[in-house]
Amino acid sequence: MNARVLLSGGLALLLLGACNRQAAEPPMTPPPPAIHVETVTVSPHPMPRALPLTGSLVSNQQSDVAANASGQVVKTFVERGAFVKAGTPLAQLDTRNAQLSGAEARANLANAQAQQELARAQCERSQRLFEKGAISRDEFDRTSSQCKTTTGTAEAARARAELAENTLKDSLVRAPFSGMVAERYVSVGEYVQPVSKVANIVELDPLRLQLTVGEADIGALQEGQQVQFDVAAFPGQVFTGTVKFIGAAVRTNTRDLLVEAVVPNPDHKLRPGMFATAHLQLPDQPLPAVPRSALVKEGSTTRLFTVVEGHIEERVIQTGPERDGLVAVLEGLKPGERVVNQPGNQVKDGTPVN
Repeated sequence: MNARVLLSGGLALLLLGACNRQAAEPPMTPPPPAIHVETVTVSPHPMPRALPLTGSLVSNQQSDVAANASGQVVKTFVERGAFVKAGTPLAQLDTRNAQLSGAEARANLANAQAQQELARAQCERSQRLFEKGAISRDEFDRTSSQCKTTTGTAEAARARAELAENTLKDSLVRAPFSGMVAERYVSVGEYVQPVSKVANIVELDPLRLQLTVGEADIGALQEGQQVQFDVAAFPGQVFTGTVKFIGAAVRTNTRDLLVEAVVPNPDHKLRPGMFATAHLQLPDQPLPAVPRSALVKEGSTTRLFTVVEGHIEERVIQTGPERDGLVAVLEGLKPGERVVNQPGNQVKDGTPVN
């Protein structure tokens, strides 16, 4: 009888424990209802490509303007930072000696030309007399030689007169092209020689953007490509240039090629020497792309939702360039997959779709 009581008590305890477990376990949550979503099929689209590069701006032209004449500086017309046009006077040299030399050269030229005219008349008369037999061959030859000599003397006097005139013109030193005066080297009272530097002129429009392209990317280069770049002085502003000059040889030390793009600079905002972060536009490349409205951005993370086997699947992706409302997906997506367009709050990972 004791064994029967123990057996009955144990069975009661087992039944009580089972009931307690059933009471402790929560009821199973029913699966969320299926939702209807609008999807788009991922397909390749031609997307712009850009090669990231770094470079520096340099002037299209830069010149240390020489005096090209001797004399004392009597006046200067520009200061550092001034904008000048081609032909603008930079400095004036003392012209007194040049004026005297010019007067002397012009007087000598007038005398030589008078002697040339007299000799020409004598030569013509000698020619007629020789044809009539009135003078000998020797006398005719002497007269002809004098004509040639006076002609040479007149030409030399004309050259000296032109040289004196040029020297007088060179006493006013002018800018060879339009640009900014980067430096003025002379002041009033200094004596300069023809090789003396008077000022440094830098052309600011256009500028050149010098870029170095690695050997592996040389095949993508061609004249006329567009380059977009920015500089630290103007954050958020993008400037544009056009590839114009491509180096002939790869530099052996750095294994890269020097490329220059011409950059319009009409407002003179950009200056030579500025460091630039550039992107060289390359031919389009087909990449998987989705509408911009299919993306969900949270900080630096970009997500989208795909439909896989009747359920929503969340993906973290890496995006690329954009064009016409489409965004290229570099990682995390393949062509042919279906993506939820304009996902709402009800679109979550694992949610079934109908």
